[in-house]
Amino acid sequence: MRIYAIANQKGGVGKTCDTVNLSAALAERGQRVLAIDWDPQGHLTEAIGAQPAPSGSGAANLPRALLGEWRGELSDLVQQAAGGLYVVPTSDDMFLLEPLMYAKVGREFLLSRFLDALVDVFDAVVIDCPPSLGALNDSALVAARKRPAEDPVQGTILIPVQAEDSSIRALRLFLRQVTTLQDGLEVRFDIAGLVVNLYDPRKGRIATSTMEAFQNHPLGVLAVFKDLKEVRESWRLHTTVFDHAPDSEIAHGFRALANRLDPELAPAAAS
Repeated sequence: MRIYAIANQKGGVGKTCDTVNLSAALAERGQRVLAIDWDPQGHLTEAIGAQPAPSGSGAANLPRALLGEWRGELSDLVQQAAGGLYVVPTSDDMFLLEPLMYAKVGREFLLSRFLDALVDVFDAVVIDCPPSLGALNDSALVAARKRPAEDPVQGTILIPVQAEDSSIRALRLFLRQVTTLQDGLEVRFDIAGLVVNLYDPRKGRIATSTMEAFQNHPLGVLAVFKDLKEVRESWRLHTTVFDHAPDSEIAHGFRALANRLDPELAPAAAS
């Protein structure tokens, strides 16, 4: 099972779009995919047309499960959504989870332990991370940490960015967080690279020079997605670009990204 953390402490860089459509690209290849709405704001739940989970004491939702306050069936936490995806939606309890995590020993591994138990259920898990540098983000990154080669779970981090100066500053902060986690917990991360969203060279020198900086960055650029109408349309329709516009440029771009992340998927795409 592969765990992908779509993470950046900056908001508005396209994390949810990347989560939804990378998940859809993997599902199109026959993968059993679980998308996790790990952001209390719940953008993924809205985008994919899922219903928020119930909240309150004893409710069947991910925060209560992680805190040991709910022990039901996995099917009670997971909904089937557009494009053959499965999703763990947000709930109002997500706003309470982060402060409660600080009282937990080993809080950074709460999500990891939950997801590692799903290795025989799903082939891929894609986490829509919150725009923060707090405990929620730490936990998602640790879930997507690099494992020994023989481990049945492998993790990868993708960093969505936009071609603007503020994204460069945010990237520095995020990478500092990654380094702090690595040193503090003695874990290692595999950062696949940057995903540039909403790119429009007509915005002028700021956009093009920032893109050049990203392309020259040691992490490299995995994919570039333009500001295309199909993304906004699919969001309004609460579906994926694969359902809404399967032959669009953006859908082909996410197929290429999925194949780049997992080259073993490429033969399946041609079959």
